[in-house]
Amino acid sequence: MNQDSMGRTRDISVLQLLTRLVVETEKLIKLADDINQHSKTPQAKSAMNLIGSEVNNILQIIKISIDPLYNLYEIDPGMKAAKQSKEASSEKTPTNKEETKEYDENVLWSELSNTSQ
Repeated sequence: MNQDSMGRTRDISVLQLLTRLVVETEKLIKLADDINQHSKTPQAKSAMNLIGSEVNNILQIIKISIDPLYNLYEIDPGMKAAKQSKEASSEKTPTNKEETKEYDENVLWSELSNTSQ
């Protein structure tokens, strides 16, 4: 196997892992939503706390492990150009900050439920 195809294989593997992460996250969100809306027993309701603590642990590990990779935006010329391009395009489309702060949680949950079905 040449170096280029090994690199592509590795890239595909990383993308597959990220896809799995998204799929598992969607399943977990659906489970949490079902618990929130339909659970009757205290044990089922307490599962929400377990989900929260486990997700928090996972997020902390990801943050600690992945944060250094964001330095690539400063040291890699291609990444630096991509960052500047994103910043330039976001300046062209101004967002209303108050609009992003206010949201309807039920609408977000229903949108998420619709996309996962």
